[in-house]
Amino acid sequence: MSKLTRLLDFFIPENYQLNLAISKAKRQFFGTVTITGQPQANIIRLHSVNLDIKNVLTGDGKPLDWQLADNELIIYQTINKFSIEFSGAISDTAMNGLYLCKYKYNNQDCTLFATQFESHYARKCFPCIDEPAAKATFAISLTSLDDDVDTILSNMPGKKHGNTWTFATTPRMSPYLVAFVGGKFIHKTAKTGRGVVINAYATPAQSIDSLEYAITTAVRSIEFYEQYFGVDYPLPKLDNVALPDFSAGAMENWGLITYRESALLVDKRSSPQLKEYVATVIAHEISHQWFGNLVTMKWWDDLWLNESFATLMENTAIDHLYPGYHIWDTFAINDIPSAMSVDALPSVQALQQDVSSPDEIATLFDGAIVYAKGCRLLIMLRTLIGETAFRQALTNYFHRHVYDNTAAEDLWQAMAEASQMDIKTVMTPWLTQPGYPIVSVLKKLDQLNISQERFCLGDANPSNTIWPIPLASNTANLPKLLTTKETTIKDQTGKLVNINRDSSSHFITNYDEALMDKLIVNFASLSTRDKIKLLNESWLLARSGRQDISRTLRLISQVKDEDESAILCTTSSLISGLKMLVEPDTTAETKLIRLCNQTFSRQFSDLFTGQPNKKLTNDQQKALDYVLSASVYGQNSEAIRYCLNVFSDHQIDPSTITESIRSSVLIATIKYDHKAHFDDFWRLYLETNSPSYQSSLLAALVSSKQFRQLSVLISSLTDTSKIRPQDTLAVVYGLFGNKSSRDATWRWITQNWSWIKEVFGDDMDYKGFVDAASSYPRTATELAKYDQFFNKIEISNPALARSIQMGRQRISTRLKLIERNQPILATLDC
Repeated sequence: MSKLTRLLDFFIPENYQLNLAISKAKRQFFGTVTITGQPQANIIRLHSVNLDIKNVLTGDGKPLDWQLADNELIIYQTINKFSIEFSGAISDTAMNGLYLCKYKYNNQDCTLFATQFESHYARKCFPCIDEPAAKATFAISLTSLDDDVDTILSNMPGKKHGNTWTFATTPRMSPYLVAFVGGKFIHKTAKTGRGVVINAYATPAQSIDSLEYAITTAVRSIEFYEQYFGVDYPLPKLDNVALPDFSAGAMENWGLITYRESALLVDKRSSPQLKEYVATVIAHEISHQWFGNLVTMKWWDDLWLNESFATLMENTAIDHLYPGYHIWDTFAINDIPSAMSVDALPSVQALQQDVSSPDEIATLFDGAIVYAKGCRLLIMLRTLIGETAFRQALTNYFHRHVYDNTAAEDLWQAMAEASQMDIKTVMTPWLTQPGYPIVSVLKKLDQLNISQERFCLGDANPSNTIWPIPLASNTANLPKLLTTKETTIKDQTGKLVNINRDSSSHFITNYDEALMDKLIVNFASLSTRDKIKLLNESWLLARSGRQDISRTLRLISQVKDEDESAILCTTSSLISGLKMLVEPDTTAETKLIRLCNQTFSRQFSDLFTGQPNKKLTNDQQKALDYVLSASVYGQNSEAIRYCLNVFSDHQIDPSTITESIRSSVLIATIKYDHKAHFDDFWRLYLETNSPSYQSSLLAALVSSKQFRQLSVLISSLTDTSKIRPQDTLAVVYGLFGNKSSRDATWRWITQNWSWIKEVFGDDMDYKGFVDAASSYPRTATELAKYDQFFNKIEISNPALARSIQMGRQRISTRLKLIERNQPILATLDC
């Protein structure tokens, strides 16, 4: 593995004049780039990957000595201005660099081109110093060599002359934020109150109305952040473009944000969950226009500065713009469990992680750690110092470092100045130490003993790690910060003890039985987030072996009287976790199915029976999905009948089924309707341009119990004309989740790893295939197969080593969980 050398040490770029001619038809591009800057050594080194370099010339056209070596263009002269002629190939599979997007419109195959340069893929499109700190201005001119390109967009406004678009010069920015797209688009336009032009684009295969929600949310987000940060959005326009092929959810390119279609498009049938998701993605990417673009991390080891902060702000913005969404409850049911589960593995990375190889950069984009955990730590900080000081610190931070690069210490300095607290001392242990603490609470007579240690799932070496923990307790005489291994206080009140209220800090709490009994008795009076916290923590404690599943089952029994969608979603997720403890057609499975039905039967009756056209609240609409899905798993005969009747009413066009229940209806139809629907669903999956409809169809397809049908999906995984690379990982996860296809999907992984590496090796989805493979083993034999295959890859591809180790730990923990708790489910009284 090659070590990273910072090329900024050889040359500091100030301006790029980039001219590209792009041919989609020939899958090629041709260009020149003229670079102006300041030499720092006796040679100049630029990043260049898969580019054919034709000439390197001085500013007045004289040739320079150069060579290509190890994905670098080396120029053997110091010079302030030089030009490079080059060409390259448009990627047809990998969704980075300059790549091709494909879609169907009016039964015709159509294409557009797009870029994805984060983290280090600008070098695949033009020679440059492809490092975050190598900020420069960019003057871009793009020519289409195809007749079917009506529009080309880039970071700044542009003007068209024939088939060439010339764009205004950008502010100083990092190369990974450069972007352009070209093809045929529909679009909507609006303006903020200050006059910033906001556009939303999609292919002609989409409805123009599907852009309305996105553009409204984008306008409101810009205006919110300008007021919150006290700093105006610095560019004249912001384009938001839905791409039919896109690896990540979205990318914050300055002035030109690109999205998956499923992350931007909303229509009149969209579920509340989809609207929430789209709103948070838009707010996330727009917050990056300040935190990440205007002020950028110096190097990828501070990636969390970008992503953790944007995750905090997406929720802060949507909580303000759409308070009825209760977005912090959504964070509690999705992000917090993800962070807590991954961060409990012994080999997990620290939030602030050294990067010693280019191969490691893509592996840093871990949603559970860099996004969710980092957000929790910032919430913890904001709670500690208060909203006023937090916002003042951000305003000062932006003004001080505008158009520049920073490290974590710069943010801590701004926070310390605003709060008059030693923020670095509080936050550094959370950044540099992997994992998080478990706080044990023990009551003896009139004393409470509070202690901390590192919490782990799986075997781990003893740790003396200490964190400064904001306890956020309802007990007044507990310290605000627990900075020691343990402490004991007087507690003569006998009242309910609730640590970490509303999950504001990143730790797990383990109460003794007496304290826990009191929390369960008072479950109904707790806040929504405290209920979610207790449910999820009980499952983590069971997985770690500190408890068995009895506490989880007792808490689930309290949910019969709950109606809030967030609590119902959490309970449904826990029952999904319990499914791994049972085998099909066993007593334990029968008991779990019965438990699920008993838990959700009242809510099903309330939501799905009675007056057919009764108006539901937004939260009730969200609950429809969780309740119907759980009721179908619970083999509730009324729920199954309801699904089959809905499908029968919409059989001519299943896309018209209300999106909130569509997946459950289609899954029930595949499982319980004896007619052969798989082939029809597969055809519809291949034909539709609706990402949300595709998702519903896929959920049904992977739930089939007939191997002949599932083998159709498995054999199509490498056929990118059927399953897009952006969707491959999701299909693999779905197949691993089905008992009938697990073994065949494992064989597909082992037989097609070279294809996976070729298509996804430069992509952040690459390690996701390791994660998917570790999601299914439930026996020692399957663990041995995992080790036999991935041990070789771990040696040959060290960048995947941590993901492989964490997968091994997940499997080992799962095997012990099954061994300890399977008998409890089999004897469950229900």
